[in-house]
Amino acid sequence: MIFLAVTLGFFAENIREFISERGKENIDIQSISRNLLKDSATIFYQIQNNKWEINAIDSLMDLIKSGRYKSEPEMLYRFAYSTRGFQAFDYSNVTYEEMKNSASFNLIRNYDVRSDLMNYNNFIVNSIGNLESRMFQTEANQANLQSEILDDSFYPPVDSIITQHALRSHFYKKENRSISFSPEKAGQFSKLYNLLFERDIIANYYQLNLEKLKDLNGHLLTEINKEYHLKSE
Repeated sequence: MIFLAVTLGFFAENIREFISERGKENIDIQSISRNLLKDSATIFYQIQNNKWEINAIDSLMDLIKSGRYKSEPEMLYRFAYSTRGFQAFDYSNVTYEEMKNSASFNLIRNYDVRSDLMNYNNFIVNSIGNLESRMFQTEANQANLQSEILDDSFYPPVDSIITQHALRSHFYKKENRSISFSPEKAGQFSKLYNLLFERDIIANYYQLNLEKLKDLNGHLLTEINKEYHLKSE
């Protein structure tokens, strides 16, 4: 009888532990699903914003290559400064990090879900993150060179740039002044073009990786919903 009681107690404890682990798993998975859904919207925004960035860089490169920047200084200033202000992809990894730090990540029973979730986060940290670091560096190089070429006193206030109000109509403040570029600056514009060319390549590669991230995000969401039968919120 004692042996039977001990055995039943052992099984009861295992059942309670199993139920507790499955409950924790389901809560974490639901939270991860919400994080991924938030990422979906952020990825869409990042893709659209990066497309606009590429178009602006291409337009600025065309102005420089064609020499039209001399006759269209307002357009030059518009693209020169509107191509600054790159923002990194801000993804939702709170639940993922909490699960890793609390060792509850292994509670995810499905190996494919666990593996794909790790790959998704590693792709963001490594592939996306590395490209963003290069984007920030090339943007800084571009901004430094532009500060040598252009007259910042024509540039509207920072708060106007942030809110994009200054980009809607008149971009720089003429104040009865004209803009001209000396022949000596042709070499600087050539350097700026080369910097933009480098940044354009990185931005296009970044776009390809964002599209891949979109697919990884969608696949992971589908996989989780199929495995855990989550209802759409």
